[in-house]
Amino acid sequence: NANVAPAPVVAKTQEKTEPEKEDDDEPKIEAPWMKTAMNEIGQKEIPGAEKANPRIMEYFKAARGKWFKDDSEKGCAWCAAFISWVMRQHGYSPPNAAWAALSWMNFGKPVSKPTYGAIGVKSRGNGLGHVALVVGQSQDGKSLYMLGGNQGDKVCITPYKREDWLKFVVPSDYDAKNDILPIYDGEASTSSKED
Repeated sequence: NANVAPAPVVAKTQEKTEPEKEDDDEPKIEAPWMKTAMNEIGQKEIPGAEKANPRIMEYFKAARGKWFKDDSEKGCAWCAAFISWVMRQHGYSPPNAAWAALSWMNFGKPVSKPTYGAIGVKSRGNGLGHVALVVGQSQDGKSLYMLGGNQGDKVCITPYKREDWLKFVVPSDYDAKNDILPIYDGEASTSSKED
């Protein structure tokens, strides 16, 4: 093989490379429990005594609310039961009295501002509350879009005034420091009935 030319010698040059950005500094939309919650959109109450949506009854079991027999019973708010079920699917234990929305103020750790997937807690007065997951905000930032159970008797996304919410929490082992709050422009329910 005398006709084969030797391979050219190429001098190696030092290329200046930019240091890689730390993933810790990148804004993110993560919250793995949100996919589970989103998949529940459309679950709704079945009206009538002793009738119930079996999935909503699973929510009650996750919150240890075993005495509930009917998902549409007066005074049978199930927003906290829904959040209990979602978080249990990801290995998180709900707070004591998890069937009560205001008990979620004691879950995990607080975050200073609403972020995607944070659990928001609000008061409805008289010791009652509502709990839901943050999905996003309105273009003007005045409203939060919240994914929750028992919003108009179903699991759906509903807009609420930002100032209605008392506290936002995430699981203790979840790092939310770079989580962001996206603008939400998807479908949303107009009913915020929560009882």
